[in-house]
Amino acid sequence: MNDDDSETAERIAQLAGGRAPDELTEREIQALVARCPEQQRWAFEGWLRGVRHLDGDPIVSLAP
Repeated sequence: MNDDDSETAERIAQLAGGRAPDELTEREIQALVARCPEQQRWAFEGWLRGVRHLDGDPIVSLAP
């Protein structure tokens, strides 16, 4: 990523109210989870938050 890329990302974040373009608000997460079948909501919500894979397994970091 060069400086032009980071400047573009910063401008987009400013236009989006200071959040990354792919970052969901709490309200958006809740709206998407509400549309999901009840049996899969726990895994889907975890996936949206970046803490679970869609199969329900936790995402673990390999970094020390």
